[in-house]
Amino acid sequence: MQWKIRMLLAQQIVNGLSIGLNYALIALGLTLVFGVLHVINFGHGQVVMIGALAALYAAELLNLPYVLTLPVAAAAAGLLGVVLHLAAVRPVVRRRDGHQDVLLTTFAAGLLIHEAVLASRGPAPARFDGIPGVLHVGPLMLTNQRLFIIIVAGLTLLALLYLIRMTRFGNELRALAENEFAARAVGIDTGKVILVTFAMSAAIGGLGGALLAPLSAFSPNIGQGALMTAFVIVVAAGLGSVWGTVAFAALYGILESVLSLTFDQGMASATVSGLMLLILIARPNGLFGKA
Repeated sequence: MQWKIRMLLAQQIVNGLSIGLNYALIALGLTLVFGVLHVINFGHGQVVMIGALAALYAAELLNLPYVLTLPVAAAAAGLLGVVLHLAAVRPVVRRRDGHQDVLLTTFAAGLLIHEAVLASRGPAPARFDGIPGVLHVGPLMLTNQRLFIIIVAGLTLLALLYLIRMTRFGNELRALAENEFAARAVGIDTGKVILVTFAMSAAIGGLGGALLAPLSAFSPNIGQGALMTAFVIVVAAGLGSVWGTVAFAALYGILESVLSLTFDQGMASATVSGLMLLILIARPNGLFGKA
């Protein structure tokens, strides 16, 4: 009996790691934008949804295999990120209360996107097939889609690490996040860095949406739940902490999966969010945030 419990627990940890890394991709979009502009993009959930929708259309209309729909999803979401920045962020962020205004403008833009998709497709969920098959590792079982999520998320995070730490753009990004005035003084084109960051964060979020959709089916509401989960993760980890976000996302997914053995999915998510709230009470700047 104890062996069965241990195997069941191990199975849930593996499943939770896959969904946690998927959450990490989505949450990083919020973290990167906050790190540069110190604002929360409340339209990010709809960017995730558009990424999933673009992948779905690429599969349905172009008959592309699932793997080839992922670049389409990232490109569509990245383009939407540029549009959101130009239309909803840049015109207001430099105002006296610009950071508060961005919350409203990005929320309004996200609402428009959601309603447009809802009106065109309707609320019914659409089945979206990912990578078929199941991998057996001893007594553990992992669907190929979940394994694919772990691989893609891991490679994406490594690529992001390289970009931030080893490239000129990464140096400019870190300089801007530290002090925008000083970055301008040394000749960094801060407008370009911000625009590219918005596009990059949206592309990563759209990729996360395309990876998430086969696990739950596509729905116009897929981005709303993703945004709330991502927001909880980045706040508990510490706003602007990239690697704290990744660690917390993995932990969130594992705890959610393990608790689903006892509770239903909604109660498991609520319980994990409650644990994150306790962390914020103890450390208001997040576990990895600066005190």
